[in-house]
Amino acid sequence: MIWDDLLPGAKKAIDEGGVAYRDVEADLVTQIVDGRNCAFTCYGPDGMCMCAFEKAYREGRIDFYKPISCHLYPVRLKEHPTFTAVNYHRWKICKCAETLGRAQGIRVYQFLKEPLIRRFGKEWYDELELTCNEYLKWKEEK
Repeated sequence: MIWDDLLPGAKKAIDEGGVAYRDVEADLVTQIVDGRNCAFTCYGPDGMCMCAFEKAYREGRIDFYKPISCHLYPVRLKEHPTFTAVNYHRWKICKCAETLGRAQGIRVYQFLKEPLIRRFGKEWYDELELTCNEYLKWKEEK
């Protein structure tokens, strides 16, 4: 359902190595194509980068949304016995988005509001937002 949306390099990478591999932390991660694109990256007519799963879902071609791990990226979750760690994965492939977010004053948790609520719920997100706001006020006062 999404194969025709994928970039030629992505199709080749998937054919040769599958959709995922184990990274240095032994996490299962999606193939990266040309050093910058997730294997499921596609581009709209306006050149805007998007997820092929999300595009197909929004167009009504599939009935499921992209996986939560993808929706949350660049945040990665690490399950522990008593809690779930929410970690920001910073690397060069996301540098442009990081620069744009900083210029526009958008923090990672704000950019990821929808997927964070999808995974943890609105109450959790509201508490995160309150905590971040309090921290930022405290930091300004110092």
